[in-house]
Amino acid sequence: MHSGFYTIASGILTRQNELDTIANNLANIQTPGYRASRLVTSSFEQEVQKRIDANGETVLGSGVAYPLAVVSEELAVMEGGTLENTGRVLDFAINGNGYFNIQGADGTTYLTRNGQFTVDEQGYLELQGIGRVMGTAGLLKVDGQDVQADATGNLFNSAGQLLGKLQITAPAQDTTLTKMGNGMFTAPQGAAAAQNYSVAQGCIEKSNVNMNQEMTNFIAAQRAFQSCSSALQIIDEIDRKAVSEIGSIQ
Repeated sequence: MHSGFYTIASGILTRQNELDTIANNLANIQTPGYRASRLVTSSFEQEVQKRIDANGETVLGSGVAYPLAVVSEELAVMEGGTLENTGRVLDFAINGNGYFNIQGADGTTYLTRNGQFTVDEQGYLELQGIGRVMGTAGLLKVDGQDVQADATGNLFNSAGQLLGKLQITAPAQDTTLTKMGNGMFTAPQGAAAAQNYSVAQGCIEKSNVNMNQEMTNFIAAQRAFQSCSSALQIIDEIDRKAVSEIGSIQ
């Protein structure tokens, strides 16, 4: 098979992944606390030269025949979004560093900046579709909608009784969060109590997706995809003519 097929096919697959990522960003533009994603690409040759183990990345060698493009990783843009005043009692936003902690149905602890909470049938504070909100002393049971919060995340009922404190944590320094979708992250290397933050009640943090930037990226990726498709058709036509010529000589 013509080597150009491999090169162009890798380009098509990479651009398709890029288009999917941009589409997901646009679909989550209204998701509170959502972080936009970006793809990091590299050549196939660079990828096969590396071995990743407990000691980090090790260079193995070289010698790949075709210049192929691959997606090496997907990164989240961690720049914060703007705060929007909703006036809703169970909406919370974090000013500064840190993430809310949510206990998923499978027991996984998710980190998120989405503070658009509700109260479930048992009276626990929850993030719908994800799980219950964690406090510093366990799951937060608030019973009703009449909840007041101070800047440190302490929650009080209408009688002024302390119900608990929102658990707000940050990943260890120089570690990377794993993006799980829907604005959720996990911290494989652990997280500790956040510092330098304040909690704002009646607010949510909007996603950091920039519509203009995403549309610009989408147009660029779509044109690159179309260029690869056109090049594939050209190579296919060249091969078809070559086969036809060989057949006529015989």
